[in-house]
Amino acid sequence: MTFNICFLYKYFMQQTNEIKLSLKREYDLYSNAMAFYKKVLQEFEKKYQLSTQTFLERFEAGQIGDEADYFDWYAFAKLHARWRKTQSAIRLVIQ
Repeated sequence: MTFNICFLYKYFMQQTNEIKLSLKREYDLYSNAMAFYKKVLQEFEKKYQLSTQTFLERFEAGQIGDEADYFDWYAFAKLHARWRKTQSAIRLVIQ
């Protein structure tokens, strides 16, 4: 009986470590994506002389035009926010 419990514990710990390693790799992928999104957002901010937050407020209020760049900017901002939220959740698990 003790052998079974010991074996199960070791197996469980091995699985837990593998899951944490996978999540750490996922976290690193998210970090790279976030850096890319941040760079794109900074380029839009520089081009249009607006912060992303101000842009989002105006875009969602219909105070900005319908240029293709604005839709791209909006999409990148929403992706960045969603990925940041997921990355934070992963960080809590792997710490």
